[in-house]
Amino acid sequence: MDKITATRAGLAIIIFVMGSLQAWDSDVPAAGLLIVSLVSLAIALPPVALLVPLKQSYFLGVFALLFILLILARLISPIPLPGLFIVLVPAVMGLIFTGIFRQDAET
Repeated sequence: MDKITATRAGLAIIIFVMGSLQAWDSDVPAAGLLIVSLVSLAIALPPVALLVPLKQSYFLGVFALLFILLILARLISPIPLPGLFIVLVPAVMGLIFTGIFRQDAET
């Protein structure tokens, strides 16, 4: 495993753990099975996108889908989920760092 792949794997683990902790802190498990399913899918998308070699434009599509899933979960949730969008922060940081690492690898 080369350095870039190891870094991407580390970022994927960090994004998944931070997203799971934020969902738990936002009390997502109390919102019902559909909301838990939507949020779980939204948490799992960015790490998978980081681990699978994709073009940068596909990353933007994944993060747009992540945003849409979180909006949908928040709209149909029977309880308020005010801090749910903090899940986006580590995912966006992963996108930024992946772009930086890709530029370093190309030069």
